[in-house]
Amino acid sequence: MDYEQKLTKKPNNERILQEIKSLQTQFAMLINKEVEWNIKRLRQKNFEFANKSGKWLAWQVKRRKEQKTINKIQLNGEEVTDPKRIRKGFVDFYEQLYRNKDKNNNRKIERYLKEKMVRKISIEQKERLNAPIFREEVEEVIKELKRGKAPGPDGFTSSYYKEMKDILMTPLVDVMNNILKEREIPSTWKEAFITIIPKQDADPTQVKNYRPISLLNTDYKIFAGILAKRLKKILIKIIHKDQAGFLPGRQIKNNTRSIINIIEYLSDRYDKPASLIFVDAEKAFDNVTWDFMLRNLEFMDVGQEFWNGIKAIYTEQKAKLIINNVITEDIKIAKGTRQGCPLSPLLFIVVLEVLLNAIRQNKQIKGITLGSNEYKVKAYADDVVLTVEEPTDSIKEILEEMEEFGKLAGFKLNKSKTKMIVKNLDQDKIQLLQQQTEIEVVNKVKYLGLWLTNKNIDLYQNNYIPVWNEIKKNLEIWARMKLSFWGRISMVKMMILPKMLFLFQTIPIIKGTKNFKEWQKAISRYVWEGKKPRIKFKLLTDTTERGGFALPDMRLYYEAACLCWIKEWIKLEDTELLDLEGYKNRFGWHAYLWRDKIRVPKGFCNHIFKGPLIEVWNRYKNILEPKTPHWLSPLELISVKKVNMEKKWGRYGEMVMKE
Repeated sequence: MDYEQKLTKKPNNERILQEIKSLQTQFAMLINKEVEWNIKRLRQKNFEFANKSGKWLAWQVKRRKEQKTINKIQLNGEEVTDPKRIRKGFVDFYEQLYRNKDKNNNRKIERYLKEKMVRKISIEQKERLNAPIFREEVEEVIKELKRGKAPGPDGFTSSYYKEMKDILMTPLVDVMNNILKEREIPSTWKEAFITIIPKQDADPTQVKNYRPISLLNTDYKIFAGILAKRLKKILIKIIHKDQAGFLPGRQIKNNTRSIINIIEYLSDRYDKPASLIFVDAEKAFDNVTWDFMLRNLEFMDVGQEFWNGIKAIYTEQKAKLIINNVITEDIKIAKGTRQGCPLSPLLFIVVLEVLLNAIRQNKQIKGITLGSNEYKVKAYADDVVLTVEEPTDSIKEILEEMEEFGKLAGFKLNKSKTKMIVKNLDQDKIQLLQQQTEIEVVNKVKYLGLWLTNKNIDLYQNNYIPVWNEIKKNLEIWARMKLSFWGRISMVKMMILPKMLFLFQTIPIIKGTKNFKEWQKAISRYVWEGKKPRIKFKLLTDTTERGGFALPDMRLYYEAACLCWIKEWIKLEDTELLDLEGYKNRFGWHAYLWRDKIRVPKGFCNHIFKGPLIEVWNRYKNILEPKTPHWLSPLELISVKKVNMEKKWGRYGEMVMKE
């Protein structure tokens, strides 16, 4: 019997083994099909998108981070690796950050704003801000929404609102107009997810070195976008041009141009001891006090309906953090502007303008003087630069102004990260200045993506060379990628051109053509995979409409950027900039542009900007305007340059029209 049972068991075991093998085979076939399908899809995407500037090509190029997960942080000097404790560390930090400790400051805020004489908007501007929200405004904002953006807590994406626009339009308009009247917003608008992004070149184990970005519901962003569009049109006339951020027609290069011109001017004026303070504010956007922001808007007289809209948003907020793809519990938010909201940057610069105006109006703070002009401050969002003479006394006043403003508005100066460049001061005075102000004096500082020093001669060495060295390394890596000829041209457009164009637009300081030949040679070697070029460079860089391949010509882009800068010399409108840039000019600007006066005073071409710019201009002026241009100013052409441009010179075109 036992023997018979063994015989019967044996075939059963074999059958089971056969079934297992059969299942394994079927599973392997499914896996192979899935892998095969993924490979096909990968090849299809590579075929479709590898030759285009876009996400697919960028994904292949970008260095992939080792891990996006936050594996460890430092809490009270202890290294924490437990996921729950990591989440709790972030929650505790942001609960503390967004808690408003200073309450019942309304009287102090009101007294401060009265003293600083906040500028009011006009009646016409007020009417525009407070007009009912129309269907066309909602349609315009929905049209501008970008697809593919992460949604807010309700999960509705921008694509949903684009597709369902016609159905949703009427209820959206009704809800938004009701908010302006009744100051009541949907409860979902008070919610947000906060995702954190590590700051560049900062220690990722420190919780404070992460930037919080709010993921907001799309219907809220539509409402905030409409208010932002209205406010932007008003602020362009209210906010001083020293603030270059977030407003149409104002760019980063406006600030960097002025700062470099000030350094150039101080290099010639040994009698002017001066300091440039590069301010670092601690969590500037997240520390703005709501009471101060709302009271400031009242003093500006923005109107009841618009104020109701802002007040409804900044009354009660809560958010959940997303840490390592885990959503935490709610945290209450009682201060700060939401980074990710269209209104956030505009509300921030409105608050910051109060401080900057206080600094401008303070007679004890002595800016860099040039005739009747005084250059004190430049700002781009929270990147503020103060330029002062007599640094010891001036900086003391600046710190007092910042402290008074900070107590009410939530502005906190981070002295450990605030840096200072000094000019025309000996070593003993520099040490004394550091002791008194507790601000470090450095030889090199990064401002708006550029490395600046107290000598402009270092600009090329500190900016162009490191960027190009990085590009050369990347070219070697990209050469190993299997891209077509068109794909390599797209790579140049997408990964090299933006980096170089930023430098061309902010510091056009290159003389001659030697650099461009070297750069183009390296790019050509990459495009042709190290082989001999089979198409002439001129055809390669020509537009596709004319049968070319549209490979970027670095020299043409640089020269175009230079001509954009020269527009200021032509228009003669920005007198403060022209006075600073032309402090050594003996003649009017148009004399140098059209009468070749640069040959008389050789100092014109020694300037960090003027020499390279006039060199480009001389190559193109006969092509651009072979005859007498209508914008030429005959009187300015023959005048002797004064310290300040007090007159508005008539143009040739205006004179002809009047005649």
